[in-house]
Amino acid sequence: MATFRPAARQPVRRPTSGKLRAILQDVGTPPSGPFVPAPFQEAALAAARIGDVLVAAPTGSGKTWIAEQAISEILAARGSAWYTTPLKALSNQKFHRFTGLYGAESVGLLTGERRLNAQAPVVVATTEILRNALYDGRLAPTLIVLDEAHYLSDRERGTAWEEILLMAPSRSRLLLLSATFPNADLIASWLTEIRGHRPEVISERVRPVPLRYVLADARGRLLPTEALSHLPTHSRSSGWLTGLIRELEHYSLLPVILFYPGRRMCDEAARELAGMRAFGPELRAAALGRWEREFPVLRTHAFRSAVIDSGIAPHHAGHTGAWRLAVEDLLGRGLLRVVCATTTLAAGLDVPARTVALSTLVRNSPEGPVVLTATEFHQMSGRAGRRGKDAIGVVVLPAVSREEAREGLALIDAEPDPVTSSFSPGYVQVLNLLRRVSLEEALRELQRSLAAYERRAEVQRLREAIQSIPPDELTERPCDDRLVTRGRYERMRDRQRRLLKQRGAGEEAAALSAEIAAWPCATCPVEAACLSTIEPLRARELRRSSLRQTLHNLEGVLTDEFMRRAAVLRQLGYLDEHSRLTPEGLWAADLRHPRMLVLAEVVRRSLLGGSTAGWAAMAGALATERAPYRGGDAGLDALRKLVRELDVLHRQHALIGDDFVEQFQPEWDPRSRRRLPSPADRRADVVMAWMRGAEWAALVAESQAEEGDLQRIIMQAAEVLMQIEGLPFPDVRTAARDARTRLLRSPVV
Repeated sequence: MATFRPAARQPVRRPTSGKLRAILQDVGTPPSGPFVPAPFQEAALAAARIGDVLVAAPTGSGKTWIAEQAISEILAARGSAWYTTPLKALSNQKFHRFTGLYGAESVGLLTGERRLNAQAPVVVATTEILRNALYDGRLAPTLIVLDEAHYLSDRERGTAWEEILLMAPSRSRLLLLSATFPNADLIASWLTEIRGHRPEVISERVRPVPLRYVLADARGRLLPTEALSHLPTHSRSSGWLTGLIRELEHYSLLPVILFYPGRRMCDEAARELAGMRAFGPELRAAALGRWEREFPVLRTHAFRSAVIDSGIAPHHAGHTGAWRLAVEDLLGRGLLRVVCATTTLAAGLDVPARTVALSTLVRNSPEGPVVLTATEFHQMSGRAGRRGKDAIGVVVLPAVSREEAREGLALIDAEPDPVTSSFSPGYVQVLNLLRRVSLEEALRELQRSLAAYERRAEVQRLREAIQSIPPDELTERPCDDRLVTRGRYERMRDRQRRLLKQRGAGEEAAALSAEIAAWPCATCPVEAACLSTIEPLRARELRRSSLRQTLHNLEGVLTDEFMRRAAVLRQLGYLDEHSRLTPEGLWAADLRHPRMLVLAEVVRRSLLGGSTAGWAAMAGALATERAPYRGGDAGLDALRKLVRELDVLHRQHALIGDDFVEQFQPEWDPRSRRRLPSPADRRADVVMAWMRGAEWAALVAESQAEEGDLQRIIMQAAEVLMQIEGLPFPDVRTAARDARTRLLRSPVV
């Protein structure tokens, strides 16, 4: 076995090695000394004491320190704070950190399926949980922290961020943190309008740990960026990964986070590198042992020996949360040399390394491989360089070809995507807004959104463009609208000519001739002028009409969506004819799930009653994670019929539904050449099996699901069941609580 050593092997001498050493000459640990806050951190903390603050600063610059200090001061003054994150993994990470900082009795965790110490003065939560709490109108913490605030742009979840900002009590101070916020001033202007006072914008562009960029060719050799013109073009060799790690080791660039676009690639890379033994296995075994005592399932993990013997670990959503927490902890302690990760590790988790290496410039998506955006690139490269541990961070760009290298270098200076609104009113928003205000007030509330604010400049431009189109210059005419009048006149004359050619049409032709004679055009004193200017007038009016339609679409898109959903809710009986909540609407408004209408209809139609197994199956069917490969028919006929009915109803109201109805369609498996139950059935089946006491390893093997996917399916089902537990129906509430209690056992939690 190969062994990691400070200089295990000298790389092949290259003409560029001198330039490379010059780029990397500052690699190492900076001189130790007391922590001194950066000026932007002090400025942000001072601003957070008195008002709202929006902090835009690079990854690793210390944005979390601002929040931690502000929370400490608030606790000392007996105030309260909510710290929200977009990811349950990040919420769990912050919960563990804050528990160490402020004490277990002072910190709570709310993530949808779990409630720990919910009345604590400091609550760590996913963003939707805070949104739901604000709906009730009783929450008013001293400070609200929105970490990863650029999620405002998230197509699926950005609405929750926007609603928090719209509903946040005026006496609560806001602290927004993001590394990718190029249009922070625009967001600040919008907040000024809806909050009544302007937030302080604190922007920092200088990283405390500067980044250096190098290339990695098809053999895994490191090259300076200046070597682009001399880069050989050939396919990546089979030993490039081992070669890359040896190069990084030689230049003292470990630990490294090696990003891959897919889970399988991460695991394959970790297996390939597991043979490269490293010093210190006893330290890694001891550190991992602490996690194994809390989560015994880790003792049989497939990559346990890779971590202990080689300091190598994969990190992606296919692994359980416990495994990912352990990997993040060991990486933070400097006990891992290589972490092979997907972009999940770039999404806000505080786990930097000395080096970040990108295996490619594409990532996987539901639509297939897509090129990294500037925002994604900066989030990944931002993990390079640990404050206090590294003098510089290093980013290794893939350079199998010159074209690929150029694309990577172009991303370095590319601005992150601007934060834009993804606000779209759903059933949860419609019911909860109409529970508080009238329909007219609700529609006005929509115009306070960032979506409406962003459109305002375009709306004004369109209005000005419409007003700039001159009116009809022919004022001395015997008609009101000469385009309509002349058009009708020409059509009557055409019909007259056709009638004159027909036998027996004399009476109709005579009547038409009389109508033509009385038409304004027949005696128009300015007909010549009309005919000479009518085409330019028609072009202007077509443009005016087009602009008005565009203006209507811009101004009315939110209102139209809201009204269509309100119409569905009226038809189903959750709103009355005056758009006020009915008794059914009042309890349905407490369901804050993205598919709340399905949940509400299951309850309203009594499809499940008090069946514990039925509620577990239904909750599993509503999960959104990829379905297990194996699973049986879960008896979802009633739910399947309901989902199809709602899909038809949505189409009748011109609403674009999600793909939930497709989740109930059986699938054809080309591998086994057989028909598989629907994804919804397969999810429901594994949730019921787990609820009935299945053993974890056996369930993973039988379902052929990745552990992380299976864990999230079960946790998402538990989150659905917690929603049901709040309803005023004892039999339903009891069944849901029983099912959730059975689901939340180790190693799921």
